[in-house]
Amino acid sequence: MTKLLVYFLTLFSAAAINETPVRYLYYMKHFTLILFVVLLCGVAHGQGSQCQRLEMHVYTLASDSLQGREAGTENGRRAADYIRSQWRQMGLKSFAGNDDYSKPFSRGFCNLVAVIEGDDPVLKNEYIVVGAHYDHLGVRGGQIYNGADDNASGSACVIEMARQLLAQQGELKRSVIICAFDAEEKGLLGSKEMVEVLSNLQILDRVKLMLSVDMVGWYGANDKLALEGAGTLEQPWKWLKPECFGMKLKVDLVSFETSIFTATDTEPFAEEGIPTLAVSTGLKSPYHKPQDDADLIDYEGLDRITDYLTALTVAASQKEGVLASGDLSPKHRHRRFEFGLSLGYNTCHLRFPDATFEGKSNVGFQGGLMMQYNFNKVLALRVNALYDYSHCPLPAAGDAFGKGFGLEQHSLLVPVTLLLGVNDAGFGAHIGLGGFYGRVFDGRFYGDVPATNPVYDVNDNQAGLVFNVGFRFGGRWQLDCNWYHQLTELFNTSGELPRAKRSIYAATLGYIF
Repeated sequence: MTKLLVYFLTLFSAAAINETPVRYLYYMKHFTLILFVVLLCGVAHGQGSQCQRLEMHVYTLASDSLQGREAGTENGRRAADYIRSQWRQMGLKSFAGNDDYSKPFSRGFCNLVAVIEGDDPVLKNEYIVVGAHYDHLGVRGGQIYNGADDNASGSACVIEMARQLLAQQGELKRSVIICAFDAEEKGLLGSKEMVEVLSNLQILDRVKLMLSVDMVGWYGANDKLALEGAGTLEQPWKWLKPECFGMKLKVDLVSFETSIFTATDTEPFAEEGIPTLAVSTGLKSPYHKPQDDADLIDYEGLDRITDYLTALTVAASQKEGVLASGDLSPKHRHRRFEFGLSLGYNTCHLRFPDATFEGKSNVGFQGGLMMQYNFNKVLALRVNALYDYSHCPLPAAGDAFGKGFGLEQHSLLVPVTLLLGVNDAGFGAHIGLGGFYGRVFDGRFYGDVPATNPVYDVNDNQAGLVFNVGFRFGGRWQLDCNWYHQLTELFNTSGELPRAKRSIYAATLGYIF
């Protein structure tokens, strides 16, 4: 390409020397156009610098013509075709053994998966997974969400990492699986599918590290590259720092992923106990906004990040012994038994089975211990021990519609609930059904109690059904809404007082230790 440039420069100079200023401008215009075409062709054939190739990848994937690369659309498939063409050009081997790297899954989504085999006869059967999602949000409200930083930058980085790793294949001991994940924006669907594939192949336990490269195009603005999950690896400060590879790059080793507002493709792997590194330059770019365009990317920073992550991957493939520290982020940890505290409020009202009306509601509160046994990721048994204070009005005896007074009740409430849903992720939701027992240790009346009223004998032992809807966020916080439907009688009495039962609605916020 250098000889071609010299030829065009010589031709331009010779022609321009003997021409008028008008003709000079004519040659200048056409020479600039020819030069641009030559440069573009050179980069497209892998002959430009890595920085130039990274820029080409981002500008292509984040172009308006791809309409935001929404998963499951034709534009998403065109983005996959571009990545596929780059992999074919460099000669990557398909992981699935097919000729197009495709691992399609539901709703027209498709992961691309390649593999670079390690050179060690034993360690090559273990794997380092390097992945980036290539999908984005598409078009919303008539505006294109190009997603240059999120995540054309990560996709470009992984393309060039693959090129470097292939060139250094003889230095790899463990094998490296290269993934372009689809449908991350739909709920990490591509990485979840990949975990399922590896599990079905019975090699998931051989994955020793997973890197998710997601939003790495704003190094200059953030002044650092964050590696979240360093605490999942043994002694990370001894081999993850750029200085270990003779590089100058500001890297922040963060022990665990903790944010309840963000998630990346590390999550399905981390939940299986696999060490993970979520690689990012942060959220200073126009995250999930139409302004996230290719001209804002720091390409020199992206170039340095690509070199660093390649060196890190090679080091991980060569590292002897166990890479995992055994620690996981609380938002990723599946714990068999959980213990916590909860506090909230309740509203209580009386039901009268023999009447055509219900009593009014008053506000009380409850709080106490929360214990949960997780059978698996979708089924759990929860037992609470709660102090419950409630008070509710009831009618005067002999006159259901007359002036009322009230009963306040202090009790120990023990609901036992079977939960169905996702109970151990950073975010989750469940529904539950069970029963409760209430032991009343103090009941008293308030208000204008009629003198003619018979003696109210509160039933000390109360029981009924409980319905639950709950949400988990941040790995440790639990929001629950419970409906207690009492089946036993509220009073041990007969005569003029109508039969009464209670209904309680409670909303509580819990913290899991």
